[in-house]
Amino acid sequence: MEFYTILGAGVALSILLYRLVKYVLYPQPLPGIAYDAASAKRWRGDQPAVEAVYARLHEWLSPMMARSLELGSPVHQLFMNPFSRPLVVVDDPREVDHLLMRRGRDFDKSTTYGVWQTLIPRATLANETNAHWKSQRAAWRDTMHPKFLRRVVGPHIYEAVLNLTRLWEARIDASGIGSEILDEKKRFMAAPALDVSKDFSLAALDAIWAAIFGERLDLVAGQTEAVRLGLPVAHSKGAMVAQTVDYVNFLWDQWSSSLWPSLSQWRIKRSRGFQDYVALKDRETGRLLSDAGTRLQRVLENESAAASDEDRGEQYDSCLMDLVLRRSLLAAQKAGQVLPDPATNDDLKDELLLMIFAGHDTTSHTLQWFIKFMSNSQGAQTKLRHALQSGLGMSDDGDLPDCATILDADVPYLNAVMEETLRCASTASRGIRVAKVDTEILGRPIPKGTQILLSLNVRWKPVPVPDDVRNNNTTSRSEKDDWVHHPSAQELDRFRPERWLKMDEHGKDVFDPDVLPRLSFSGGTRGCFGRRLAMMELRVMICIVTLKFKFLPVPDELNSPLAHERLLRAPLQCYVKLQPVASGIGRV
Repeated sequence: MEFYTILGAGVALSILLYRLVKYVLYPQPLPGIAYDAASAKRWRGDQPAVEAVYARLHEWLSPMMARSLELGSPVHQLFMNPFSRPLVVVDDPREVDHLLMRRGRDFDKSTTYGVWQTLIPRATLANETNAHWKSQRAAWRDTMHPKFLRRVVGPHIYEAVLNLTRLWEARIDASGIGSEILDEKKRFMAAPALDVSKDFSLAALDAIWAAIFGERLDLVAGQTEAVRLGLPVAHSKGAMVAQTVDYVNFLWDQWSSSLWPSLSQWRIKRSRGFQDYVALKDRETGRLLSDAGTRLQRVLENESAAASDEDRGEQYDSCLMDLVLRRSLLAAQKAGQVLPDPATNDDLKDELLLMIFAGHDTTSHTLQWFIKFMSNSQGAQTKLRHALQSGLGMSDDGDLPDCATILDADVPYLNAVMEETLRCASTASRGIRVAKVDTEILGRPIPKGTQILLSLNVRWKPVPVPDDVRNNNTTSRSEKDDWVHHPSAQELDRFRPERWLKMDEHGKDVFDPDVLPRLSFSGGTRGCFGRRLAMMELRVMICIVTLKFKFLPVPDELNSPLAHERLLRAPLQCYVKLQPVASGIGRV
């Protein structure tokens, strides 16, 4: 009898342990939300599917979010880690737009373990929306004012793209194009295709660094000199900065492949690479902040205007950092406080690094996609160039337009190309939010604390949703009209800028920003803070490179349509054959 008692207790304990292990390790689906049944039976959940998709496509976020089409539900769940709750995916642009714009009280920015919480924990992107966040954001608000961007930031961007054209001219000269081929088009078609992904990366870093810190890195200029002299690029401070930016992507690779993110964060913070990153961050940002603070303090002390005037000394602003520092110094003077040492302000240092990281890779990757779309859409490229030449008032023997002319000109087809590039590129294809309360999305119950993965893709038609399920939600961008039935919503897998144009009462094409949901910069209170800066950078760079060069087709083996996804989504290949535009526009 005692034996059977022990045996029964053992069996019961085994069953209990089995159920406990299964509860801890195996996915626990949220009720009422679609999921892949096979994934729910694996302790690794959807990880095998993610790995298989990534091995085939070099990206996983967009394909896994598009699983909604297979499941027949715009809301579904992914099981990403054995020790975490399911991740709820929302793949419906209209609902995502509504959630971002109107439901900030229900959903806030996720601040769980991630790249930003590890690298720049004091930056606004890494923190929830509270009083401190609002104060920190307010300190930077005027850096995105159109007047400031035009006056201070525009010239930095313009200089960076001119340097990029000089580099491309040097690369063409060094490419060994045979002068014996008399036909110009055949001569350039015979030239080798150039990988310009690094060129865009360096140009974008040159531009954003100068815009934020007022200091030139001259990364592209260094590349140009090396190409012309046939020498390797010398190591410099700029190269160190570029390596630090690359470290962000390395960290993403480490964190995103982890089964236990919190443990990975603990391990990463104790690694030598992370310690080197922290040391470089503190040293470089501390130096720049200290020098700028000393300079601005000296300037303000010599100014005779009233201390309460927040615009006092604005003529000395050479970058975003100057504006923020000058305003903080004026506020301290007005309050009769000791002027703070900006080099010790961790909030300021992390926010500066956020601007570098967010403003560098996003612009670089989007421009890489632009080049691919242009070389694969020769008709669109020609139409864009003609539209620019006409809209910017250029003559056949004219010089390149200046920055102010580019920013002032109304060129509908340029706006259409930019918007279509952002849509098709999906450089930042997702947003992460967390439910602050027990709530619902499209009728599905969402428990408090659930992580929400918002698809920012508008590259396929979502699963149809009855209007009564939406609870008549509206936003200024989508209203109640179902955009998927518009002619502009057809063939979303194709690059077609014309979808953003409509004819006005005078029979002229005008840009229509409301034909499709625009989610490239997220939206709402936690939308991309640097949107205006990014759009300015894209506009200036696209105009200049298109006016200076034709982007000829490249062989199929160098023209993969696939993406390479890390923290952001970049083209797997970015090769192009460059041909100077045959016009009177001289070399810069």
